[in-house]
Amino acid sequence: MLLTFCSVSLSAQTISVAELALSNGQPEKTLAQLWGAAAQNPKSATARVDVSFAYLSLNRLQQAEWTARESLELDPASSRAQLILGWTLARQYHYTAEALDYLHRAARIYPEAHLGAADVLAHQGSMAEARAEVEEYLSSGATEHRKVAESWLKLLAGN
Repeated sequence: MLLTFCSVSLSAQTISVAELALSNGQPEKTLAQLWGAAAQNPKSATARVDVSFAYLSLNRLQQAEWTARESLELDPASSRAQLILGWTLARQYHYTAEALDYLHRAARIYPEAHLGAADVLAHQGSMAEARAEVEEYLSSGATEHRKVAESWLKLLAGN
């Protein structure tokens, strides 16, 4: 799901090889390629966020969190890093103000972050705010997760 959120900024050939390796069950090859790009560009927040996304895709959540944080140290305004960090924190059941803050900041660029924020808010017991986040996603015009969002809205309406 997050693959659509995070466009990898490596060469087209490296991107397609990395995506193929992820989808074909070759995660170590993918990570090696992405870490290679990060090593060549140690000051590149984008390279770090690409590694973070790969870790998130592989459900290696602690490593995804660390590399997203590294990316934000290099570029505090990176919406992609904010999205991945917020999403990763929520996936680790850290339904905190920090996770919510990163997701809110990322939502300005990535409407899907509203769905992550809704998840955090629902786990905090803030159902009305969670519904508002889902409605914000639906009103954004984004369509990829529309059916999921509509289902969530029905569930949240019952609370």
